[in-house]
Amino acid sequence: MGSLRTRAALAALALVLTACGGGGSDEDAAPTGTWKDMAAAPIAGRSSPATEWTGKEMLVWGGGACKANPCQYDNVEPIADGAAYDPATDRWRTIAPSPLSARTGAAHAWTGKELLLWGGVVGTTEVFSDGAAYDPADDTWRTLPPSPLVARGASGVWAGKEFVVWGGRDIVSSQFFADGAAYDPATDRWRMLAPSPLSARQMRLGMVWTGKEVVFWGGGTSNEAFADGAAYDPATDRWRPLPESPMAGRFVPAIWTDKEVVFWGGEDWKQVFDDGAAYDPASNEWRALPPGPLAARITAADLWTGTEVLYWGGSNGTYNNYMADGAAYSPSTDRWRRIPAWSGRLATSVWTGTEMIVWGGIVPVGGNAQTAEIRAVADGRRYVP
Repeated sequence: MGSLRTRAALAALALVLTACGGGGSDEDAAPTGTWKDMAAAPIAGRSSPATEWTGKEMLVWGGGACKANPCQYDNVEPIADGAAYDPATDRWRTIAPSPLSARTGAAHAWTGKELLLWGGVVGTTEVFSDGAAYDPADDTWRTLPPSPLVARGASGVWAGKEFVVWGGRDIVSSQFFADGAAYDPATDRWRMLAPSPLSARQMRLGMVWTGKEVVFWGGGTSNEAFADGAAYDPATDRWRPLPESPMAGRFVPAIWTDKEVVFWGGEDWKQVFDDGAAYDPASNEWRALPPGPLAARITAADLWTGTEVLYWGGSNGTYNNYMADGAAYSPSTDRWRRIPAWSGRLATSVWTGTEMIVWGGIVPVGGNAQTAEIRAVADGRRYVP
């Protein structure tokens, strides 16, 4: 045991850290912020559409409606239409028909001018290698030139000047990929990326643009989850491996906070996680996140507000069991706070600069967690912190 003076000093330090937000969760505090209803959408409800914020509107395209339980793979009816929602007027508009056929799992990104889409799948029967760009200013589409990549469902991110697509899966042949390509709208051309140090893996990996590099971490195959990562610099066409993470391997999304890449939750086929970590590219170091107030979950709505990472909804990984609660993590204070509950579902979301828009998704209707029917819904709400 230490001296009385040492123990007193440690106790005083603990009080200071608590008062200053030195890590942890305001779990006993009442949830903060409010939800607001939004106008009805002119399109049918769906899961996993391509969704992007343009600075004025939320764009929604594609996705799938549920045909049967469980609402995945061949039990999903792909959709080829879309709409745009303006929160300033609380109004929707349908967008022009796309040259792309109906699909789910398309890589997508917002360039500052256009919504880019590439690849995607229909159940376990068809994969695509085509793409298109939508310009909301004049409500028009254009097709992308042929990509050097073979057909797949993949992940994509806008990297300042190029649309970077990497990895993915051909769900028909069950082939996983470790290659990638970048599309430049200014030249209307694709280029292959340099070979990656990462092994082949499917689209559910953390992938985010930091302003200098595209950081990749996690993901896996149909029976394995990975705990490694790498960073790709499109200016030099070079990769570098990331240091070892404090997290176990998993499928998990990535959020860029302007300083760190934050990961939380996810799953590895065997378990669902309630922990997380943050990676700082400048120092090339990881740090563990403090425990939060949320139960373990996958596919939560997640985004960066400029001061907090918001997590809402998702599933605990069991059939039909969807979460209705959420929380916000502040990197500056290393603390969590709870968000008011709304509707348990797997939904899509965007951050407008002042609020989180949550729309659509799938919800269980009737019965218990094992017998409820899963339906795709077309309603939504807006959360104001």
